[in-house]
Amino acid sequence: MVQGVERKGWIINRKDVDFANVEFVDGSTNQVSALPLLTGKKAYTIEQYGTTPFTGSSTVLTPGTYGGSVTNNISFVVPNNSPAVAENILDAFLDGEFIVILENKQKGLQSDNGASAFQIFGYWQGLTLAESTREFYSDETRGGYPISLTETNAPKSAMFLNAGTYEGTRTLLNTMTNNN
Repeated sequence: MVQGVERKGWIINRKDVDFANVEFVDGSTNQVSALPLLTGKKAYTIEQYGTTPFTGSSTVLTPGTYGGSVTNNISFVVPNNSPAVAENILDAFLDGEFIVILENKQKGLQSDNGASAFQIFGYWQGLTLAESTREFYSDETRGGYPISLTETNAPKSAMFLNAGTYEGTRTLLNTMTNNN
């Protein structure tokens, strides 16, 4: 294992995913090979700086009487407080459900052709806003909004986006961010 994730992630409004046409890798229930979006919808990038991007993110596996469940927590900072950011980003977090894709530092390029590089959070239940408290003078966030999104009761320990190769998956993500 290599700890950590890369600085760039992707966020998608869950209602923008065309779930009827999602495709899984043959023989796998944890690998999505195609994650199509509805016409005119797109994914957005999240860039986090510093030495530990997405600090505070975690996955918790919980056994249960009738089956276990997974809780995913994804944390990041929105470093802007403009009217456009408030209207188009922060307000969406109030009632929305989201999917976040993060790129693991351990990509599995030698062992599985990059199948473990891009991990999906929020696929099953959607990530929803857990909290955000803006501290105007915070050195940690520089006055930005720390966002904490949580998915509870997911049925799988991990989900991966795998379009066959590392390069293929990166191309798929680039396509998803450029839809018109």
